[in-house]
Amino acid sequence: MNFCHKANALPSTSINRVLFFVALALVSGLGLSFGLHSMLVGHDSTFGTSREVPWGLLVSPYVFFACLSTGLCIVSSLAQVFGISTFQAIVPRTVFLAIITMATGLMCITLELENPWRVGFYALSSPHQSSNIWWKTTIYSLYLIFMVCNFLLLTLKKEKRAKVFAIIAFVAVTLGNLNMNSDMGLLSARGFWSENYMPLYFLSLSTLTGCAAILLFNWIGKSFSGQIAETKDDAALKATGKLFMVLLLGIFYFTGVKIMGGFYPQFTKNPEAMSLLVQGNFAPNFWIGEVGLAVLLPLALIFITRGEKTNILALAGISCLTGVFVLFYDLVIVGQLIPHYSQYNVVDLPKYYSYSPSLHEIMITTGALFFFLAAFILGEMLFKKIYNS
Repeated sequence: MNFCHKANALPSTSINRVLFFVALALVSGLGLSFGLHSMLVGHDSTFGTSREVPWGLLVSPYVFFACLSTGLCIVSSLAQVFGISTFQAIVPRTVFLAIITMATGLMCITLELENPWRVGFYALSSPHQSSNIWWKTTIYSLYLIFMVCNFLLLTLKKEKRAKVFAIIAFVAVTLGNLNMNSDMGLLSARGFWSENYMPLYFLSLSTLTGCAAILLFNWIGKSFSGQIAETKDDAALKATGKLFMVLLLGIFYFTGVKIMGGFYPQFTKNPEAMSLLVQGNFAPNFWIGEVGLAVLLPLALIFITRGEKTNILALAGISCLTGVFVLFYDLVIVGQLIPHYSQYNVVDLPKYYSYSPSLHEIMITTGALFFFLAAFILGEMLFKKIYNS
């Protein structure tokens, strides 16, 4: 049976679901239209970036969705690559989520560029093998293709062939994620990205967000289809919840390292940025977002309920995802606000550079988020039978 026959065999969706999808798609289109407008009139008049702070808000959702897709791929690989059967029930939806999250991340970075068409043209016509950005673009693009092939083979019930693409995608995206800090650290050679723990931090953070998204969107998917009774994927969700808790404890340790760097300069390579994050103007972001929403609240919810209630796990998931998005925004922006050569007391050099997201950047980010949500709802309508098979 081919893919088209399977799609046609699915039950028809209600008009309410279709209208919900259309509403999400319209909001997405409105937001993304600001990106097209920016390409026409120029980023200098529509973005809040500057020569001193060249990367703005749009880099944050790119990193967020790219890391989220990495985490989703890792969790799906526990069943497909490593043979842990407990996670098998959630593989199809997880793989689909990995595809749409990476597509969303690549869309964000595409709209952040003023001439995005040059990327594809020059990446193929004159590849620069010593360029971190070239490698990252190539790896993530190939990874997206591999995951699409993986998902299509899963829908055709060809698990052995799907496993081959799952292995290749897992290796590719893990390598890309472990080197995430290398291309980000190129930006004015700021030490905020070059801490020694960053590769392991990114891998742990990616897997954490992957678990959070699985807990949240599987619960939404069940609610969307009207499932109340326990299903066979509940065991997989509870196992994901346990992995989620372990990773939260790991991220709690890394957060403690950040706090140490913020109060004690000898523990960090960029004490000015870490102090700005932990004690300065970005302290609300750090303590409420990175510490409270990303780590402490999810941990409290899991400990109180012992990880047994899927609706509470979903609440912990959305809290974590919100906090991690704030974390990535801080990670992208804060290091850029420290002036070059600030340690040399240059005359008339400001203590900090300034940056605030423009309306265009906020609307493009909103459009990207609603694009992801619309794609998720479309998947729930088209692949419901595959998810529950």
